[in-house]
Amino acid sequence: MDEIIFNLLLTGRSGLSLPGTLRFRFTDLDAAAPTGDMAAVLAGLPEAARIDVAVFQLAGTLSVPLLTGVVPVPLAGVALATAAGPIAWVFNSSDASRPLRLLFNLLESQSIAGGMLWRPGQFGELAFGLLGTQLPAGLQDQAGQSQEAA
Repeated sequence: MDEIIFNLLLTGRSGLSLPGTLRFRFTDLDAAAPTGDMAAVLAGLPEAARIDVAVFQLAGTLSVPLLTGVVPVPLAGVALATAAGPIAWVFNSSDASRPLRLLFNLLESQSIAGGMLWRPGQFGELAFGLLGTQLPAGLQDQAGQSQEAA
């Protein structure tokens, strides 16, 4: 199974806590270099450090039943990685009627932390802090099989 699954806990400013599930997979393993003239920007800085960052495309879904309803929100995003490993994941909703922005980083190898904006820029925008734990590989396979059977 090539899908990565996280169990999430979203916490709002008012203390509202919602459980959810994030599923995603890499859609293009050919890393794309960032665009723009970053060399010119870095040349203006004294003793600029060089850090190579690879960008990987992602696709997935977010399910928070009390927020998104029964149907998961489709996501498209990117993962930013260095030679030391992944440093950040950024997702946006692919569904215009349910916009969201999601950003998270690794806390440790199986845990993530970040934030989510639900309906950014609209009346009723909600901001959530996000904590997540990755399902072990065996449970991910079972989750994928049960979803395919349904």
